[in-house]
Amino acid sequence: MLEDYRYDKPTITTGRLVLRPMLPEDAGDLREWFGLEEVYTYWGRKATLGEKEPGKLFANPRPWVKKKPSLDFRWAVVLKENNKVIGVVEIFDIENCRMGDVAYRFNPKYWRQGFATESMTAVIEFIFSKTEMKRLNGRADVRNIASNRVLEKCGFIKEGTIRQGKMVRVYCDYNVYGLLDEDYTKK
Repeated sequence: MLEDYRYDKPTITTGRLVLRPMLPEDAGDLREWFGLEEVYTYWGRKATLGEKEPGKLFANPRPWVKKKPSLDFRWAVVLKENNKVIGVVEIFDIENCRMGDVAYRFNPKYWRQGFATESMTAVIEFIFSKTEMKRLNGRADVRNIASNRVLEKCGFIKEGTIRQGKMVRVYCDYNVYGLLDEDYTKK
């Protein structure tokens, strides 16, 4: 059940990758690429200060406040061959333990090598086999051919195009995708 993962986030292994919770030690690898402009070309906003300086992502500005556990998942995508963090995959905005949104970002040095598809395939398998979630949502700027392709290769169905809609902080045309657990289990 999804509630089982509120405190302990899982590690997922694929042929070339390990997807695991992000750690403060990952800041060095993230610093190489997480704040690069090209990573945010179609993200809907520019990189935040924390993304430009990843060490700040792990700092607790209010240590006296107890953090609430979250149902959301954020995995560091680690390349097995050198233990380097080359990407981040997230399932967020989970509603009623039933559906959530997907997002992924990768170091540009590792684009076009199938890592996003490999990661997302493993995450989808986990979500639909180990939780009660029934739907995953994806969005991609229509100009972001690679991201649209990843979603389609992973079985997401294009449900429409929002014309000049707001994607985070940018107005653009973007595709809306959905993947149901029943779509996944039919594969």
